[in-house]
Amino acid sequence: MQIPVFTVDAFTNRPFSGNPAAVCLLENELDEALHQKIATEMNLSETAFIRKLHPGDDFSKSCCFGLRWFTPTSEVPLCGHATLASAAVLFHIQKNPNPVLTFVTLSGELKARQVKDHIVLDLPLYTAYPQVVEEVEELIKVKSESICYLL
Repeated sequence: MQIPVFTVDAFTNRPFSGNPAAVCLLENELDEALHQKIATEMNLSETAFIRKLHPGDDFSKSCCFGLRWFTPTSEVPLCGHATLASAAVLFHIQKNPNPVLTFVTLSGELKARQVKDHIVLDLPLYTAYPQVVEEVEELIKVKSESICYLL
């Protein structure tokens, strides 16, 4: 089995700058453990796995894909720069002409669209709320103690 893998520098237009992510295009389902092994081998902050959702889907024509992100040690529920890198691979390398791509993820549906020479992402909105200091005092204390022991 061969899996195309791209290394994409997000947030830049220059090579070897920005924030790198690996992007893998999956033609078929991949063994769960293999996702992690590939991400560990790539050794970047994130490796994105784009998968076809239906047998007739095509990376250069379809508009909806599955997307997962792995660090070298675990799967994560969301990664902005690897989502941007994934959209760039589909739009620029696969020449996908759709104006909007939808990614089905652990964080819900994410959208990527081309606007002139940029890619714009619609990411989930997480509502912020004030934190009560008493709720985190013990955590702050434990974290501070850990830092002292590391010194």
